[in-house]
Amino acid sequence: MSNPCINCGRERIDGKSWEGKSGISTITYTQTICPDSECQKIVDQQTADRKAKSELLARGKIEAKLARQKLMATAGA
Repeated sequence: MSNPCINCGRERIDGKSWEGKSGISTITYTQTICPDSECQKIVDQQTADRKAKSELLARGKIEAKLARQKLMATAGA
């Protein structure tokens, strides 16, 4: 199965593996990485940036929902 790097297109390699439990099943997780360490640093930074942006948007959505609820409660009183 092909698993190219999202940045440079090289075939990714297995980096870290660990096991986790889900009920009675044991699941083996494998993190794949780019063989070029500099490229992997760029990919890690892009991933962190996307995660931070996603968390910011989710937080904004929650705050907007609370503001709407507060406005509806104030308007109904």
